[in-house]
This record gives sequence, structure tokens and C-alpha cells, in this order.
Amino acid sequence: MLAAAGVLVACLLLVSLVLPPAVAGAAWPARAPVLGLLLWQAAGLAGGLLTLLLLATIALAPLGDTHVQGLRHLDRAGVVTWVAGAVGLLLLLRLLGVLLVSTWRTLRARRSNRLLVDLVSERNLLLRGASVLDHALPVAYCLPGLRPRLVLSRGALSLLSYDELRAVLAHEEAHLRHRHDLVVLPFVALGATFPALPAVRTAGAEVSLLIELLADDRAARHHERTHLARALWKIGTAEAPSGALGAGGEDVLLRARRLLDPPAPLSLGPASALVALAVVVAASPLLGIAVPLLV
Repeated sequence: MLAAAGVLVACLLLVSLVLPPAVAGAAWPARAPVLGLLLWQAAGLAGGLLTLLLLATIALAPLGDTHVQGLRHLDRAGVVTWVAGAVGLLLLLRLLGVLLVSTWRTLRARRSNRLLVDLVSERNLLLRGASVLDHALPVAYCLPGLRPRLVLSRGALSLLSYDELRAVLAHEEAHLRHRHDLVVLPFVALGATFPALPAVRTAGAEVSLLIELLADDRAARHHERTHLARALWKIGTAEAPSGALGAGGEDVLLRARRLLDPPAPLSLGPASALVALAVVVAASPLLGIAVPLLV
């Protein structure tokens, strides 16, 4: 069991200290946002499971050579077992609780924003049924959910050309169609649980950027890249309200440059290697169970 604990610690350090800065500093995620999201999701899942399994291993180590043996001898549990088990249980409850609370708060904020938009906006059927707010600040965002909304401001209408508006709306529709909000939600909960960990902050920021790159690529399939790039430039860093996904943001200049000078997609070899890496990362917690059996 000590060997299992050592392997789990090594995997946890790799997932939390080595992988995040390496992926965040690489150029390939901009060339393959889907693979970048896959790897971040694998790392997030593995990090949580590795932590819980490490605590379980520490708790069961005094009771047997494997996890199964330890569970069979819980009647002989001592202080170490109860303390480690309690910490693991509290951490699990914390993760689940924060996820539920974050989900509830997001849904509540989204519902409030949708009611407000419906109350003060006008529907424009020429712009894919978008809701238009009488506001001078140029904003464009969407409210995902069972009753989604596309929202534009008067400032955006006056600033953007018709082609630019259509490209921005296609960007927001990509968010709605592919439910990018569900991709972001676990990382919001992880950030609320471990706000001080650099790896968690890095993961949240990178995932938020990657879903914007994905939406940009989807919109660019049917609209000129220059139209969307100009629209992003004009909208700028205006933030969307809570619970919404907006076209603007602090990475808008990076995204506009990428649209104007798109990077070459990854070839089959590197893409396959990244998929294999994501599978290995996601499966790394299984080493904690396999090592005692092999030893």
C-alpha cells in the first residue's frame, strides 16, 4: 500500500504541477481546441480522483496489503484510518456540495437574466430572433438552457455591420448548440473548492479560452473570418453577465489575431498522441488500485 501511495503522489504532482503549465504554455491547444479541452477535463477528473484515492489508501494502509483487504478489516481501524477517511469524506462532500451550489447559482442567475432580458428587450426576427437591449455599451452574449436567448445591445447594432452581426450571432449559437456552459461548470466548482491552487486557476482560464476558440471556429465555417475578427475588435473586453457566455472578453485580441492568421490544424500523429495522453491521465487513478495487487 505504501507503493500505491507513492505512485498516487507522483501522479498527483504530475497532474497538478507539471501538466497545467506545460499545456497552458503550449501552442498546440490553439490549433486543436477540442483536444485541449479533452486533456483539461481528463486532468481535472484525475486530480480529484487521485486526491480521494490517496486519502483512501492512507486510511486503509494499516489494515491490509490491498484496498479490498483494508475494507474487510475496518473493524480494526485506528486513528490514522478514521482521520484519513474523515478527511477524504469531507473533501468528497465539499466537491459535490460546491458543484451543486455552483450549478444552482448559475441557473438562478441565468433565469434572472433571462426574465430581465424578456422584460426590457425587443426581439429582432431579422437577427435570428435575438433580443436587443437598449444599451450603449456594445455587448453580445447568450443565455444557455432549455429556453436559450441570444442578446445584443443597441451599441453593438450601431457599431457592427450586418455581416459582423451575423458572424457574432453564429459564435453565440455555437455556444448554445454545443452546450459549452456545461464544459465550464465543473471547473467553476473546482475553482470554488480550491481557489488558491495555481493549477486550478490555470485550468479555469484555459478552458474558458478554449470554448471561445471553438465557438470562433464554428462561426468561421459559415462566415468570413475577417468579419468575426472585426466584430470582436469592436466589442472588445465587455464582459457578459453572470451565467452567460459572451463574445467579448479579456482574450478578444488573441482570438481576433488567430482568426486573421489561423494556425494549421494538427496532423493525425500528434492528435492521436494527445488523445492517448488524455486517456492515460484520466486512467492514472487506477494505478493506485493496480499497484498493490501487482506488488
